[in-house]
Formats: sequence, structure tokens, C-alpha cells
Amino acid sequence: MPIKGELLVVSDSLDNCRFLEDLLSRSNWKVTQFSNPSKALVAIEDIRPAVVILDLPLDLMQAKFTALLTLDLETAYVVILPEVNPREVAKFFHKNASDVLIKPFATKRFHEAIDRASEFKSLVRQNLEYRQQLEDANRELNESLHLLELDQIAGNQIQNSLLPKTPFKKNKYQIAYRISPSLYLSGDFVGYNILYDRYLVFYVADVSGHGSSSAFLTVLLKFIFNRILKRHKAHKDLEIMAQAPKGFIEHINREVMALDLDKHLTIFAGSLDTKANKLRYAVASHMPMPLVISNGKAMILKGRGKPVGIFDDAVWKVEEMDLPNKFLLTLVSDGVLEIFPNKSLKEKEKIISQSILESDGSIEDICKKLGLSEIKDIPDDVTILTIRKNN
Repeated sequence: MPIKGELLVVSDSLDNCRFLEDLLSRSNWKVTQFSNPSKALVAIEDIRPAVVILDLPLDLMQAKFTALLTLDLETAYVVILPEVNPREVAKFFHKNASDVLIKPFATKRFHEAIDRASEFKSLVRQNLEYRQQLEDANRELNESLHLLELDQIAGNQIQNSLLPKTPFKKNKYQIAYRISPSLYLSGDFVGYNILYDRYLVFYVADVSGHGSSSAFLTVLLKFIFNRILKRHKAHKDLEIMAQAPKGFIEHINREVMALDLDKHLTIFAGSLDTKANKLRYAVASHMPMPLVISNGKAMILKGRGKPVGIFDDAVWKVEEMDLPNKFLLTLVSDGVLEIFPNKSLKEKEKIISQSILESDGSIEDICKKLGLSEIKDIPDDVTILTIRKNN
């Protein structure tokens, strides 16, 4: 049979050492005797045995070996004591002894103690291996998380670089926005520009989900939007531009469906004719609906439509309305609804409407009135976009 491992017998009596070794003669342990406790301490340090049997006077045991029992977790210690106070026995167990034998003891009890010590050694070794594996896994995880964080930060910087300048002013009109992502990368995105020195075209989009895949789709939106703008600028077709945003959401839907990303998004797309002060817009499941504030009153825009990226043949109706001479148009993404827990949708919409009415119309004050400025970890991306006209 294979050798189980190293076992040291330590006693202040050579006869005791021989007696204990005889008990182990058929146990397949490699046994070494030490009748000198000081030499035994050195050997334990060098050999690192699996099991050590200590048969020493109580005072000598306490003076030389008690600390070792506590510190040396890789070795199992079987302590042999004369008849002593049970408190002393408890102390040795408290100091990590695997077993304590009281003289006189039966041979069967002795072998049970050695077997238990052997199992203890095996469990300790397994635990140390598991601990090392866990530490290695945690280290690798932390390294991966750090690399992921760096990637996310870089992605956030790229995404921010694609966003338009804020605020943007054109004559009496000003457009501004704020995106507050719940993570580094946002599924919310905005875009706007002026065409022919007349049409302020804009959109607010909210991609389903979070993280890189959602952020990738916002980059695609930016690309599509810019491509459409370049085409309009090149053709200078004012009649087609006057119908904007007709066909815009349908075009995005075709692009998203072709990618088969298993993603959908909501969009509010608009075109503001600054010469006629008229707004044309289309809604693709965007909620809550935008508000127009004028003369201290709030008006909710009408309109509805399917989300983008789900239905191949979907069509989005374009609504049209004349705007007041002085107004504030405010769009918020549905992430703002998440900051009002335990409220119904109608209650949340009322809070949003009242907060915007009570604000001075700036992005900063709207965020303050909504309580966004006080929230450190928002549950979802929140976007606010405003268009205002002053006389």
C-alpha cells in the first residue's frame, strides 16, 4: 500500500515514542520519532509533516507548541494529555488541535484520532487549494473588470464625441440637451442640425437594453442621420425637406432590421420650420410624450407609433402643428419615469409636467425640479432635450 505521508511522534520519553510508533506499525505512515521537543520543532518546520502526535507534559506543551498549533494550519496535531481539567482540553481544540486523547486510551480510539487527523490534513490542503484558486479567479476577474472599465470609458468618450454641441442657437431658437447614463455607455442618443438655414431637424432615441450593443446602435443612428443630411444638402430639394421627417423613421427601421441585432428602439423625430414656426414630427413608441409650454400652460403633443426594429412594414404618421410665438418644447426619455417609484404612469406624467412648468426652462433647472441632481445612481438612462423660442 502507498505511504500515507509523514507523521512525527514527539515525546519527552523515548519509551513513549517507541510505544506510539508500535501502534502505527501497520498504518502505512512514514513515522519519525523525536524525544527532544526542541529538535522536533525544527523538524516540523523542515519536513512539514501531515500529522504530528504530541505526548508531552502539559506545561512543556503549552510553552513550546501551543503557538505552533495556532499558526501551522497545514499540519494536523493530535495531542495526548494525562487526566486534566476539561477546560485544558477545550483550549487545545480552540488552538486548532484536530483531536485530543486522554491517557489511558484504547488502541481503537488512537487510530480513530490518527484517521481523523489525516482527513483534517486532506481537507486543509483542499481548502488551501480552493482558496488559491479563488484568489487566482478573483485576480483574473478584477483584471478583466479593469480592462472592461477602460473599454467602457473609451466607448463613453467616443459616444460623447458624436453628440451635437449643446446649447445650439439659431436666431430666436435654442436647442439643448443632457444625457445622464446609468452606466458608462448609454442607449439614449440625440441628434440635430440646421438645413437651408431654416429647418431645425432633430431626434431623441432610446435603444433597448444597456451596454455596448445598445451604444453601437446609437452610433449607427448618428451615421444614418448624417448621411440623410448630406443627401438633402447635396440635392437642395426644399419640397422634400418641407415634408420632413417623413420617411426618416422608416429608413432607420430598415437599417436596424437588416442588422438583425435583436434590438429595438423608440424615437421621436421632428423638423421645426423656423420661418413658419411650424413643427412636424413622428412618434415611434416614445414616451412620455413631449410637452409644449407656453403662457404658463402645458400641452401634451398627440401621436403614437410602433417601436423601431420589430416590424418590417411599419409606417409612421407625421403630425403637424403651429407653435406659439414663445414656447418651450421639452422631451424626456422614459428613464425619467424610473426615478418616481410607487407612482402610476399618470401620476409620473403629472410630476414631470409640473416640474417643467415650475422651472425656468433651462436644462439645469428642469433636472433640479425633477430631482435628478440629487440621484447618484439612476436606474436607467435619462435624456432631456429642450427647444425654446423667445421673442
